[in-house]
Amino acid sequence: MIFHIHFQSLFLLPFVWKSLYLPKGAELRLHFMRSFSIAFSTVCFFTAIQVMPIADALAIFFVMPLIVTLLAPWVLGESVGWRRLVAVAVGLVGAVIIIQPGHALFGARALLPLVTAIGFSFYLMFTRKLARVGSETHEGGGVSALTMQFYSGLFGSLIMLTSIILMQPFDIPMFAISVPEPWQWRQLVLVGFLAAVGHMVVTSAFKYADASILAPFQYIELISAALLGWWLFNDIPSTSTWIGTSILVASGLYIFHRERASDNH
Repeated sequence: MIFHIHFQSLFLLPFVWKSLYLPKGAELRLHFMRSFSIAFSTVCFFTAIQVMPIADALAIFFVMPLIVTLLAPWVLGESVGWRRLVAVAVGLVGAVIIIQPGHALFGARALLPLVTAIGFSFYLMFTRKLARVGSETHEGGGVSALTMQFYSGLFGSLIMLTSIILMQPFDIPMFAISVPEPWQWRQLVLVGFLAAVGHMVVTSAFKYADASILAPFQYIELISAALLGWWLFNDIPSTSTWIGTSILVASGLYIFHRERASDNH
Protein backbone atom coordinates (compact mmCIF):
# COMPACT_ATOMS: atom_id res chain seq x y z
CA MET A 1 0.00 0.00 0.00
CA ILE A 2 2.75 2.43 0.88
CA PHE A 3 4.28 2.12 -2.60
CA HIS A 4 1.22 3.16 -4.57
CA ILE A 5 0.74 6.20 -2.31
CA HIS A 6 4.43 7.06 -2.72
CA PHE A 7 4.20 6.75 -6.52
CA GLN A 8 1.49 9.41 -6.53
CA SER A 9 3.96 11.98 -5.23
CA LEU A 10 6.67 10.83 -7.62
CA PHE A 11 4.36 11.30 -10.61
CA LEU A 12 3.38 14.77 -9.44
CA LEU A 13 6.83 16.01 -8.38
CA PRO A 14 7.89 17.33 -11.83
CA PHE A 15 4.68 19.38 -12.04
CA VAL A 16 4.92 20.98 -8.59
CA TRP A 17 8.69 21.29 -8.18
CA LYS A 18 8.92 24.98 -8.98
CA SER A 19 6.00 25.95 -6.76
CA LEU A 20 6.78 23.79 -3.70
CA TYR A 21 6.76 25.45 -0.29
CA LEU A 22 6.63 24.33 3.34
CA PRO A 23 3.05 24.52 4.65
CA LYS A 24 2.62 26.12 8.05
CA GLY A 25 -0.01 26.55 10.72
CA ALA A 26 -3.60 25.60 9.86
CA GLU A 27 -2.64 24.62 6.32
CA LEU A 28 -0.01 22.14 7.54
CA ARG A 29 -2.48 20.58 10.00
CA LEU A 30 -5.09 20.19 7.28
CA HIS A 31 -2.55 18.61 4.90
CA PHE A 32 -1.65 16.12 7.62
CA MET A 33 -5.26 15.31 8.58
CA ARG A 34 -6.22 14.94 4.92
CA SER A 35 -3.29 12.57 4.35
CA PHE A 36 -4.08 10.57 7.48
CA SER A 37 -7.71 10.21 6.41
CA ILE A 38 -6.88 8.85 2.96
CA ALA A 39 -4.13 6.56 4.31
CA PHE A 40 -6.52 5.18 6.93
CA SER A 41 -9.23 4.65 4.30
CA THR A 42 -6.76 2.91 2.00
CA VAL A 43 -5.72 0.42 4.68
CA CYS A 44 -9.34 -0.38 5.56
CA PHE A 45 -10.48 -0.79 1.97
CA PHE A 46 -7.52 -2.91 0.88
CA THR A 47 -8.26 -5.15 3.86
CA ALA A 48 -11.96 -5.28 2.97
CA ILE A 49 -11.49 -6.44 -0.62
CA GLN A 50 -9.28 -9.27 0.59
CA VAL A 51 -12.17 -10.80 2.52
CA MET A 52 -15.24 -9.83 0.46
CA PRO A 53 -16.18 -9.12 -3.20
CA ILE A 54 -15.17 -5.67 -4.39
CA ALA A 55 -18.70 -4.78 -5.54
CA ASP A 56 -20.13 -5.59 -2.10
CA ALA A 57 -17.36 -3.66 -0.36
CA LEU A 58 -18.01 -0.63 -2.57
CA ALA A 59 -21.76 -0.91 -2.06
CA ILE A 60 -21.23 -0.56 1.69
CA PHE A 61 -18.60 2.14 1.14
CA PHE A 62 -21.17 4.26 -0.65
CA VAL A 63 -22.80 5.33 2.55
CA MET A 64 -20.03 7.91 2.18
CA PRO A 65 -22.18 10.62 0.51
CA LEU A 66 -24.67 10.24 3.36
CA ILE A 67 -21.89 10.68 5.92
CA VAL A 68 -20.60 13.71 4.01
CA THR A 69 -24.07 15.25 4.17
CA LEU A 70 -24.25 14.64 7.92
CA LEU A 71 -20.77 16.02 8.55
CA ALA A 72 -21.01 19.06 6.26
CA PRO A 73 -22.82 21.32 8.77
CA TRP A 74 -20.42 20.46 11.61
CA VAL A 75 -17.14 20.44 9.73
CA LEU A 76 -17.76 22.90 6.89
CA GLY A 77 -20.66 25.00 8.13
CA GLU A 78 -22.73 24.07 5.05
CA SER A 79 -26.51 24.13 5.38
CA VAL A 80 -28.40 20.81 5.28
CA GLY A 81 -32.22 20.84 5.37
CA TRP A 82 -34.59 18.31 6.93
CA ARG A 83 -35.43 16.71 3.58
CA ARG A 84 -31.81 15.75 3.05
CA LEU A 85 -31.63 14.39 6.58
CA VAL A 86 -34.66 12.19 5.82
CA ALA A 87 -32.90 11.02 2.64
CA VAL A 88 -29.84 10.15 4.72
CA ALA A 89 -32.02 8.06 7.06
CA VAL A 90 -33.55 6.21 4.11
CA GLY A 91 -30.10 5.64 2.64
CA LEU A 92 -28.89 4.15 5.92
CA VAL A 93 -31.75 1.65 5.69
CA GLY A 94 -30.31 0.64 2.32
CA ALA A 95 -26.91 0.21 3.95
CA VAL A 96 -28.41 -2.05 6.62
CA ILE A 97 -30.01 -4.19 3.88
CA ILE A 98 -26.58 -4.62 2.25
CA ILE A 99 -24.70 -5.29 5.47
CA GLN A 100 -27.40 -7.53 7.01
CA PRO A 101 -26.17 -7.29 10.63
CA GLY A 102 -25.66 -10.72 12.12
CA HIS A 103 -25.72 -12.43 8.72
CA ALA A 104 -22.89 -14.92 8.27
CA LEU A 105 -22.06 -13.70 4.74
CA PHE A 106 -20.31 -10.51 5.87
CA GLY A 107 -20.58 -10.19 9.64
CA ALA A 108 -17.96 -7.94 11.21
CA ARG A 109 -16.10 -7.71 7.89
CA ALA A 110 -18.77 -5.29 6.68
CA LEU A 111 -17.41 -2.76 9.17
CA LEU A 112 -14.22 -2.41 7.09
CA PRO A 113 -15.81 -0.64 4.09
CA LEU A 114 -18.07 1.25 6.50
CA VAL A 115 -15.05 2.62 8.38
CA THR A 116 -13.44 3.30 4.99
CA ALA A 117 -16.43 5.48 4.11
CA ILE A 118 -16.06 7.45 7.34
CA GLY A 119 -12.35 8.00 6.71
CA PHE A 120 -12.91 9.07 3.11
CA SER A 121 -15.68 11.43 4.18
CA PHE A 122 -13.21 13.26 6.41
CA TYR A 123 -10.73 13.27 3.53
CA LEU A 124 -13.29 15.13 1.41
CA MET A 125 -14.09 17.48 4.29
CA PHE A 126 -10.44 18.34 4.81
CA THR A 127 -10.01 18.83 1.06
CA ARG A 128 -12.72 21.45 1.09
CA LYS A 129 -11.37 23.14 4.23
CA LEU A 130 -7.85 23.15 2.81
CA ALA A 131 -9.08 24.84 -0.35
CA ARG A 132 -10.76 27.52 1.75
CA VAL A 133 -7.72 28.08 3.96
CA GLY A 134 -5.54 28.22 0.86
CA SER A 135 -7.74 30.84 -0.78
CA GLU A 136 -7.17 33.08 2.25
CA THR A 137 -3.41 32.61 2.45
CA HIS A 138 -2.35 32.17 -1.19
CA GLU A 139 -2.71 34.44 -4.16
CA GLY A 140 -4.32 33.19 -7.35
CA GLY A 141 -7.09 31.06 -5.79
CA GLY A 142 -5.35 29.13 -3.05
CA VAL A 143 -3.59 25.78 -2.85
CA SER A 144 -3.56 24.08 -6.24
CA ALA A 145 -4.95 20.59 -6.74
CA LEU A 146 -1.48 19.39 -7.77
CA THR A 147 0.10 20.72 -4.58
CA MET A 148 -2.64 19.24 -2.41
CA GLN A 149 -2.25 15.83 -3.98
CA PHE A 150 1.54 15.92 -3.81
CA TYR A 151 1.50 16.58 -0.08
CA SER A 152 -1.25 14.00 0.34
CA GLY A 153 1.03 11.36 -1.16
CA LEU A 154 4.11 12.59 0.69
CA PHE A 155 2.52 12.78 4.14
CA GLY A 156 0.50 9.65 3.43
CA SER A 157 3.70 7.72 2.69
CA LEU A 158 5.28 8.90 5.94
CA ILE A 159 2.15 7.98 7.90
CA MET A 160 2.01 4.52 6.31
CA LEU A 161 5.71 3.91 6.86
CA THR A 162 5.42 4.89 10.53
CA SER A 163 2.37 2.64 10.94
CA ILE A 164 4.14 -0.34 9.35
CA ILE A 165 7.14 0.07 11.66
CA LEU A 166 4.97 0.44 14.77
CA MET A 167 2.81 -2.59 13.90
CA GLN A 168 5.68 -5.03 13.34
CA PRO A 169 5.59 -6.49 16.89
CA PHE A 170 1.91 -7.46 16.45
CA ASP A 171 2.42 -9.71 13.39
CA ILE A 172 -0.61 -8.40 11.45
CA PRO A 173 -0.59 -9.62 7.80
CA MET A 174 -1.74 -6.26 6.42
CA PHE A 175 1.40 -4.60 7.86
CA ALA A 176 3.84 -7.37 6.96
CA ILE A 177 6.97 -6.14 5.16
CA SER A 178 7.59 -7.77 1.76
CA VAL A 179 9.33 -6.90 -1.50
CA PRO A 180 6.92 -6.79 -4.46
CA GLU A 181 7.54 -9.11 -7.40
CA PRO A 182 8.24 -7.58 -10.86
CA TRP A 183 4.61 -7.86 -12.02
CA GLN A 184 3.48 -6.28 -8.76
CA TRP A 185 5.78 -3.30 -9.32
CA ARG A 186 4.08 -2.70 -12.67
CA GLN A 187 0.67 -2.82 -11.04
CA LEU A 188 1.75 -0.50 -8.23
CA VAL A 189 3.08 2.06 -10.71
CA LEU A 190 -0.19 1.91 -12.66
CA VAL A 191 -2.32 2.22 -9.51
CA GLY A 192 -0.16 5.11 -8.31
CA PHE A 193 -0.60 6.93 -11.63
CA LEU A 194 -4.37 6.40 -11.75
CA ALA A 195 -4.74 7.36 -8.10
CA ALA A 196 -2.76 10.57 -8.65
CA VAL A 197 -4.95 11.58 -11.59
CA GLY A 198 -8.20 10.56 -9.91
CA HIS A 199 -7.54 12.30 -6.60
CA MET A 200 -6.29 15.41 -8.37
CA VAL A 201 -9.56 15.67 -10.29
CA VAL A 202 -11.55 15.17 -7.06
CA THR A 203 -9.46 17.82 -5.32
CA SER A 204 -10.07 20.29 -8.15
CA ALA A 205 -13.81 19.68 -7.98
CA PHE A 206 -13.97 20.26 -4.23
CA LYS A 207 -12.27 23.62 -4.61
CA TYR A 208 -15.23 24.94 -6.59
CA ALA A 209 -18.35 23.17 -5.27
CA ASP A 210 -19.92 22.12 -1.99
CA ALA A 211 -19.13 18.63 -0.72
CA SER A 212 -22.78 17.57 -0.55
CA ILE A 213 -23.22 18.40 -4.27
CA LEU A 214 -20.21 16.45 -5.51
CA ALA A 215 -20.41 13.34 -3.35
CA PRO A 216 -23.31 11.62 -5.24
CA PHE A 217 -21.34 11.67 -8.50
CA GLN A 218 -19.10 8.97 -7.09
CA TYR A 219 -21.92 6.47 -7.64
CA ILE A 220 -20.47 6.06 -11.12
CA GLU A 221 -17.61 4.25 -9.40
CA LEU A 222 -20.07 1.72 -7.97
CA ILE A 223 -21.39 0.80 -11.42
CA SER A 224 -17.86 0.51 -12.82
CA ALA A 225 -16.72 -1.65 -9.90
CA ALA A 226 -19.68 -4.01 -10.31
CA LEU A 227 -18.89 -4.48 -14.00
CA LEU A 228 -15.15 -4.94 -13.42
CA GLY A 229 -15.76 -7.32 -10.51
CA TRP A 230 -18.00 -9.45 -12.72
CA TRP A 231 -15.56 -9.33 -15.66
CA LEU A 232 -12.31 -9.92 -13.78
CA PHE A 233 -13.33 -11.92 -10.71
CA ASN A 234 -16.77 -13.31 -11.58
CA ASP A 235 -18.18 -11.58 -8.50
CA ILE A 236 -21.92 -11.10 -8.84
CA PRO A 237 -23.59 -8.99 -6.12
CA SER A 238 -26.46 -10.64 -4.25
CA THR A 239 -30.09 -9.56 -4.59
CA SER A 240 -29.99 -7.83 -1.20
CA THR A 241 -26.88 -5.92 -2.29
CA TRP A 242 -28.66 -4.66 -5.41
CA ILE A 243 -31.75 -3.64 -3.41
CA GLY A 244 -29.74 -1.86 -0.73
CA THR A 245 -27.53 -0.20 -3.32
CA SER A 246 -30.57 1.06 -5.23
CA ILE A 247 -31.88 2.67 -2.05
CA LEU A 248 -28.47 4.22 -1.34
CA VAL A 249 -28.17 5.63 -4.86
CA ALA A 250 -31.73 6.98 -4.81
CA SER A 251 -31.06 8.69 -1.48
CA GLY A 252 -27.83 10.21 -2.75
CA LEU A 253 -29.47 11.50 -5.92
CA TYR A 254 -32.29 13.03 -3.90
CA ILE A 255 -29.74 14.78 -1.70
CA PHE A 256 -28.13 16.14 -4.86
CA HIS A 257 -31.53 17.30 -6.14
CA ARG A 258 -32.35 19.08 -2.88
CA GLU A 259 -28.95 20.79 -2.84
CA ARG A 260 -29.48 22.08 -6.36
CA ALA A 261 -32.97 23.26 -5.48
CA SER A 262 -31.59 25.07 -2.43
CA ASP A 263 -28.93 26.80 -4.54
CA ASN A 264 -31.55 28.04 -7.01
CA HIS A 265 -33.51 29.89 -4.31
